[in-house]
Parts: sequence; C-alpha cells; structure tokens
Amino acid sequence: TGIHVATIKPGFVQTRMTEGLDLPGALTARPERVGRAVRQAVAQRKDVVYVLPIWRLVMLIIRAIPEPIFKRLDL
Repeated sequence: TGIHVATIKPGFVQTRMTEGLDLPGALTARPERVGRAVRQAVAQRKDVVYVLPIWRLVMLIIRAIPEPIFKRLDL
C-alpha cells in the first residue's frame, strides 16, 4: 500500500559510459536533468515521464509504424 511506480524515459544520457559516442545533442539529456525529472515524477506522482519532450514525439512516430515494417528497419 502507498507504493507508486514511475517509468522514467531519459533517452540518451551524457555520462562517462556514453563518453566518446556520437550522440545527437537534441536527444541527449544531462544527468542533472534526469535527476530533476525523477524528483518531479515522485513529487507529482507521475506514472510516465519523458525527460526530453522530443522523445514523446519520437516514440509516437515509432509506435505508429506497423510491426512488419518496423522489423525491417535498421534503427
């Protein structure tokens, strides 16, 4: 009772692990921003949080692609 689960969708995160990778700037979050998003999700009891709003659009487009076509894509 009283448990809340939040799904945080950060996309790419600029960390030591991703250092040296050619990540798209507009799709890459800084760790501080991810932390703020987590804190806000907990405080507001949000279920799903996209750290960068652009990921909501990206995922909307991907979900709209029929599965047989999606499986043939090289993403």
